[in-house]
Amino acid sequence: MKLKRNNMNKNIPTHLIDPIDTPNEIWEEKVGYDSANKRMIAKVYYSLYYIMMEQSILKPSWLTIIKHMLAMDGRLNEVNVNGYYSTIRKNLKDIKVIKYNGRKGLEKGENWDRFYSDEDWSWFKTNTNSGGYGIIVK
Repeated sequence: MKLKRNNMNKNIPTHLIDPIDTPNEIWEEKVGYDSANKRMIAKVYYSLYYIMMEQSILKPSWLTIIKHMLAMDGRLNEVNVNGYYSTIRKNLKDIKVIKYNGRKGLEKGENWDRFYSDEDWSWFKTNTNSGGYGIIVK
């Protein structure tokens, strides 16, 4: 964090002096611009694992995962499931946590184990804007 001297010769953080820094800029610097996206990923985290690993579903699908997540939240009949969290699905595909294998449906990607390991999620960034994407950064 940058420090600036104020008129009283005290070191204080730049973002407390500079009116250009907005709360959003501070949030991005401290937490990361994709924290809300990762919160959405965290919401499907358990259901994704449960459907992919613990259920004997022959052809796992994103729809099944989202229905499971909504059922656990007691919201299954409140939401139109089609397209729900579709950008998050794309993010997970982009960072190679999941992949589609034609007739077999959804499968674990090459970063599945990393995603479910003890490692924090700073190894990828996500964007859910129009045409959202996920990228691996380390």
